[in-house]
Order: sequence, then structure tokens, then C-alpha cells
Amino acid sequence: MPALIDSWLRTKLQKYSPKTQEEYRRMATFIRSEFDEDWRVEDVEPKDVARFLDKHFESKPNASNKYRALMSVMFTFAVRKGLRNNNPVSEVAGASEGKRDRYISDEELAAVRAAAMLGADGKPTPSGRTIVALIDLAYQTGQRIGDLLALNWSDVTHEGILFHPSKTVNSSGVRMLVELTPDLQATLESAKSGKVKAIGPVICTQSGGRFTYSGAQTAWKRACQRARKSYEVDCQKAGQEPDKRFLMGMHFHDIRAKALTDKRRQDGEEAAQALGGHTTADMTAQYIKAREVERVSPVRMRQST
Repeated sequence: MPALIDSWLRTKLQKYSPKTQEEYRRMATFIRSEFDEDWRVEDVEPKDVARFLDKHFESKPNASNKYRALMSVMFTFAVRKGLRNNNPVSEVAGASEGKRDRYISDEELAAVRAAAMLGADGKPTPSGRTIVALIDLAYQTGQRIGDLLALNWSDVTHEGILFHPSKTVNSSGVRMLVELTPDLQATLESAKSGKVKAIGPVICTQSGGRFTYSGAQTAWKRACQRARKSYEVDCQKAGQEPDKRFLMGMHFHDIRAKALTDKRRQDGEEAAQALGGHTTADMTAQYIKAREVERVSPVRMRQST
């Protein structure tokens, strides 16, 4: 099994985006730790795959499905190589995932932005401005974190920012130009910290290198944690009970959901669809409907006579 995993990484990994490559390498290492040298490729049965997924991800359906998908691709590769006659993963059903409906409020986003600038010691963080720029770009453009981290200054013109979303390469092939407004220009200016290069990454480290997916995710999670801790301290000082949901359970990808939801409220469904790079209105509606809050007025009280 380790030889199969290494062979797949060596021959197939390069076709994926840098972000996906990083994630798959990490996942492959974990799979290898379970299916070590004692496992032969032809000996793995569906029950072994199910046991692995249930053992580690029974309470994490999203992660379970991601590992299931990667293992399926690897065993399909094994079949192609003549190492076995079937794919054991195909007989293992995927985990049931609930639809994510987390909407980040304006107040929450502002709190995380502030926390990204200051570390736990209260001092400015070296990458604070860069992380805030990443957050703001995610909200203003509605693009995915992988596409933002892959963005280069050569993609920025006086007209706007040119994106070719990675998830549309094999589907719609859409390219989009996000127009350069004063707000977006200000965000780009704030990203110019560290050793900025004319053709280098817009979101860069202090040394001018490209931020990794894991590095950006870690910075986001830590900022969320610091924001929550600061909120709890403020509540304690005010003698108030903290809201259990405030600043909790937020993923970076939820910023995209917030952006499309807010864009729909501001300019309508077509504008939200265009910003999201979706080929149909249904895709946009399905993407944001769980986060959309219908605003209604209460029933008027009858006047007593």
C-alpha cells in the first residue's frame, strides 16, 4: 500500500491545484500510517475501508467523504495498473453531510479582522496586514481562498483583477474581471507589505514568498480564537452572558458565502451569480439559500374597542 500511495503521488498529483496538492499529500500520509507495509494492495476489502473511515471520521462526515474520495481515486489507479480487479471503496457508502448554513455577520467579520492584526500578547502580528488583506479580498471579490493565494500582481490591471477560478477549469472555463473600485484598490494597497514583487503573489509572506493554504488557514483560525476570547472578556467585564454562537464555527470559506449572500441583497441574483462564477442561477441559489435570512414584519395587533 505505501508503494501504491507513493506511485500515485508521483504520477498523478501534479494535475491538481497547489492547494489540493498540499491537502492530498497530508491526507496520503495519514492513509499510509493506517495502511502500512503489512497491507498488500489486493488484500484491502470494503470492510477495511469502512473501518478506517469510521475509526477516524465517524463524527466528521465531511472529512470522511474527502478521504473516501481520495482512496477511491488511488484504488482506481491500482486497477489501471493491474494490481487488483476492483475498487473496494465503491462498495462503501459516503457519509451523510448536513448542509452548511453558517453566515458570518458584519460584526463578526470586523472582530476577526481586528484580531488578525494583534497577537495573543497584544502586539501587532508580522502578517496581520496581509491576512486582513486576504480576508477583505475574499469578501470583496467572492473568490475562493485557493484562487486568492494563487493571485499574482500580473493579474491586476488598471481595469481590475483577472480571475480564472480553479474549480471552473474543467466545467464552464469562466474567466472574470472584478472591476477595480476605490475600496478594492485600497485593499490591494494594504497587501503591499513585505518584499512585494511586480510579478509575485499579491498575498505574500514577509520574505515575498507565496502564502501556503495551511498557513493562511492557521492564521484565520487563530484570529477567530483571539476574537472570541476578547469577546468573552468584554462580556465578563460588562456582566453579560456570551452568545454561544458568536464568533464560533466559522470557516474561511464562509466569507465567500457571505459575499454572495450580501451581493444578492445589494444587487440581485444575477450579480451574485456573476461574482460567484456560477453557470446557472440555480447553483447560486443553492449555494446561498441556507444562509439567506428572510426579513419579514410581524402581524399587527388588533386595536381594542
